[in-house]
Amino acid sequence: MRVAVLSLYDFDEVKGGTELFARHLRKAFPESENITYRSSAKEFPRFNLTKLNLEYERMGAIISRHFARAHKRSPYDLVVCNDIAGVGLKLLTPSVPAIQVFHYTYRGFAEWALRGKPGFVPSRNLHPIFERVTANGKRVVAVSHKTRRELETYYGLAAKVIENAVPLDSFRPLPQGDCRAKLGIKWDGPIGIFVGRTDSTKGFEVVQALAKHRKDIKILCVTGSNLVDEDMIVVRRVPNEEMPCYYSAADFLLFPSRYEAASYTTIEAMACDLPVIAHRTGLFEDMRELDVGKILDDVNEEEFSHAIDDVLSGGRISTRKIAEERFSMERFVSDYRSLAREVVEGK
Repeated sequence: MRVAVLSLYDFDEVKGGTELFARHLRKAFPESENITYRSSAKEFPRFNLTKLNLEYERMGAIISRHFARAHKRSPYDLVVCNDIAGVGLKLLTPSVPAIQVFHYTYRGFAEWALRGKPGFVPSRNLHPIFERVTANGKRVVAVSHKTRRELETYYGLAAKVIENAVPLDSFRPLPQGDCRAKLGIKWDGPIGIFVGRTDSTKGFEVVQALAKHRKDIKILCVTGSNLVDEDMIVVRRVPNEEMPCYYSAADFLLFPSRYEAASYTTIEAMACDLPVIAHRTGLFEDMRELDVGKILDDVNEEEFSHAIDDVLSGGRISTRKIAEERFSMERFVSDYRSLAREVVEGK
C-alpha cells in the first residue's frame, strides 16, 4: 500500500508529539512517504501570514497542493493527514482515500489553556473553522477519548479513537542507581521529572514553585526551552531514544499541563514504570487514579505538593501494566493497518 503522511514538520525539525506520531506510523506503513512543508514549499512563492494568524493554514494548503501534484504523477493508495496539513485536500484530490488525525483541537486548547493569553481569540474562533474544513471527506481519527469528545461537541464530527503508542522494548524500567550515575546525578533523595516546554500552558510555574520550596526533593527538568534555574537539574534537548534513562532516574513524573490530548511524555513514563502526578486532562480524564499515581483537578503548588507526599509514602505502584495493555506498538500498528484497509476499500 502506497501511503503519504502529511505533517507540517518532520521530527528532525520539531521534536513534538505529532512529529513523533508520524515517525511511529512508519511501523504500520514502512513504505510511506512523509510530506512536510519543508519538502513542499520550494514549489511555491514564499510569503508569511503570521500577522493574520493564518500561517499554519497557509503551510497546510501548500502541503496539500504538493501532494496533489505528486499524486497526479504517481497515485497513492491512501493519505494520512495530521492536524491541518491536509487543509483543502479534498478539493484538489477528491477521489483519494484519506484519514484525518486530530492530535488535539484548537477550540479545546483555547478554552483550557489560553484564556486571557495571546492567541485565545484566533484559536477559539478562527482556527476551528479550518479544522472543520480539513476533516471534510476524510475518515476522522482522534488520539484520545478527550479529543473525540471535543470533535463531537465543538465541530459535530464523529471520530474513531486510536490511542498512541510507544515502543515498549526500548521504553522500559532501568536500574535507578545506574541511570543516576550515568546522568551524573549525585542526589540521593526523591527525584521528580518534568518533560516539556517551560510555559504556563504546561503548568510550569507549579514545577518551579515546587523546586524552590520542596528542598527534600529534586526536580529533573528535560526541556527544549532555554531555562536557567538553580533549584532544578536542567537538561536540554535530550534525544527521544535516551529518555528511558531519564525517566528511570526519577521517582515520579510531574504533569501539571492545563491542556493535553494524549501526551507521549506520560505514556513513555508509564512504560518506564514511573508513577504520574497529573492534572486531570488528556488521557487522565479516562484513567483510574489507582492505576497511574495521582490525578488532580487543579493546577496549583499545594495540591501537587500533597500528591508528591502521597505517592512517595504510598508504596511504588506499577504503571507499566497499563502501558502494556493500552499503548503497545503492536496494537497501534494493527489498528492503523485495519483502518487503512477499511478506508481504501470504501467501507
